[in-house]
Amino acid sequence: MGTGSAAASNPIPAIERNVDHAELEPGDTDTDPISVSAEVPESIEATIDFSEVELADEFAEPELAVTPGGLLPMEPSPIEGRLRKAPLRVPDELEECGGFTLFGRRIKSLLYTTDVAVIRNSNADAIFAVYPFTAQPAITQALLTASEAPVFVGVGGGTTTGKRSVQLAAVSEMQGAAGVVVNSPAPPEMIEQICAVIDIPVIATVVRCDAVAHAKVKAGAKILNVAAGKDTPAVLRELREIYPNLPLIASGGRSSLSVRETVQAGANAVIWTPPSAQQLQADMMRRYREAEVKPEVPIMDPVAAADVNPLESARADVPIPDELIAKATTGGPKRQRPFPQLFFKGRRH
Repeated sequence: MGTGSAAASNPIPAIERNVDHAELEPGDTDTDPISVSAEVPESIEATIDFSEVELADEFAEPELAVTPGGLLPMEPSPIEGRLRKAPLRVPDELEECGGFTLFGRRIKSLLYTTDVAVIRNSNADAIFAVYPFTAQPAITQALLTASEAPVFVGVGGGTTTGKRSVQLAAVSEMQGAAGVVVNSPAPPEMIEQICAVIDIPVIATVVRCDAVAHAKVKAGAKILNVAAGKDTPAVLRELREIYPNLPLIASGGRSSLSVRETVQAGANAVIWTPPSAQQLQADMMRRYREAEVKPEVPIMDPVAAADVNPLESARADVPIPDELIAKATTGGPKRQRPFPQLFFKGRRH
């Protein structure tokens, strides 16, 4: 449809003159309308994007989902116990990880500890139970009993190698471990032997992106644990370029900046080291000491108190009765001692 027909169907609206602010041209009157040359739409819709504006909690409306039962909140209220909670929460930066799927479970954070009290009070997705001692099935069983999350247990690679590491891996799988971890000195041949015996994934620790790391992946390692210290982000980038689909985990350090750097380097999950139970206990006792209030010393009335001389608390300008002075100095009227009863009194003759 042309412009002329549109103008015919929609007449151009007229805007009345405002004599206070408009200037009249020669030949115009106050009642003449002003012709608008541009076409004005019938309705103007304006939208404002509030996506970048942070609203307070009391003003933000929760997201709702349409269900057969009606509208329900997308994020229900969390369930916490009256006594049992999860005070050790992993850093929020770990939510930026893509994670990896293990037996249908999404894992983004791993808790690096063997303390059962810390394990029971954390919300990490999995437990990374590696310790600098010879691996023992009794320790593995204790960790599996205490943990509600999947546990990755160490089976050696440094001091413990060869046939014993293979046997420990088999026993750990029977006990219920989600995966086994071998240390960086473990040769690719040992990883291949472990993979031939167990069905749970083998996590191989690497310190650099070299031929040894490639050989461990070829031997059957399903996950690589990058432990390169300060060079961890650089090693992660190199491995990610070569293995785009291989799960990579690494330690994120203690600061939020280092955790974010590890995630951006390509880590699928981050190993988080929590504060020890001793540090948490020391912090708790410090708060208890700061909140402790010294009890007030009660003020005793010396006159009403027992075994107190009333003259010691009397003011100098207060007259004291003579009876009170005599009682305080002499101890009051003396009581006569009864006559001692003889041993033969009351005996029958």
